[in-house]
Amino acid sequence: MIKDKLSICSLTLVLLSGCASMPSSQQASVGNCDIPVSKKESVTLDLIEQQVAEKQYYSALAYLEKAPDSSPRVLRLRAEAQRNTGMLNEAYESYRNLSLTCMAAYGHAGMAKILAVRGDIPQAHQQMLKARRLAPSNADIRNDYGFILLAHKDFKGAQREFMTALQLQPGHPVAIRNMVMSLILGGDSRTALRMAKNNGIPSEEFRQLLSQANAFKEPAIAGSNNRKQGAPL
Repeated sequence: MIKDKLSICSLTLVLLSGCASMPSSQQASVGNCDIPVSKKESVTLDLIEQQVAEKQYYSALAYLEKAPDSSPRVLRLRAEAQRNTGMLNEAYESYRNLSLTCMAAYGHAGMAKILAVRGDIPQAHQQMLKARRLAPSNADIRNDYGFILLAHKDFKGAQREFMTALQLQPGHPVAIRNMVMSLILGGDSRTALRMAKNNGIPSEEFRQLLSQANAFKEPAIAGSNNRKQGAPL
């Protein structure tokens, strides 16, 4: 039981340290379910989008208090700000509502991140798999799905997802670092080091990735016996 808790805490720390990606404003703002938005509302949402991108989550939440709940873009921004300020229950509800809109993939991906932080890796996998199926060409979601596979110690599967993310969005900074970490975990530290150097990752950060990789070495976190390979949703 103690080892299980330590393993879950290790994954939580890695998740919070930024190995799972946040939707880019360009990708996440595409489409608003054809809900008309006034010029004033559009300017306000652009401001909030910038605040979230700059990690000014409390300020973003303040502006979102008067934003329309019917807007998928508002739901996404609110969910991201809530999740990053520790309001996990509220964020989960926002992501669940988002999953019922035209931005459903982001809703399922967000729920998956919260479930992973809570230690429910099997359900996190199922939610992220659904997000992947809804948006197979989204680099952020492919990266995040690969991150969940890392928790299951499916290193080869994770590497496929990271490579897909990198080909969909060349230079994706989070996918590159996750790829390096997956190579370390797969026992190919030499290739991991070469990839880090080729992509401008300094030695100090490479050592940090080595440390983060150690968070996945606890067998309890893999949950391989709890996950059904390729199970349909």
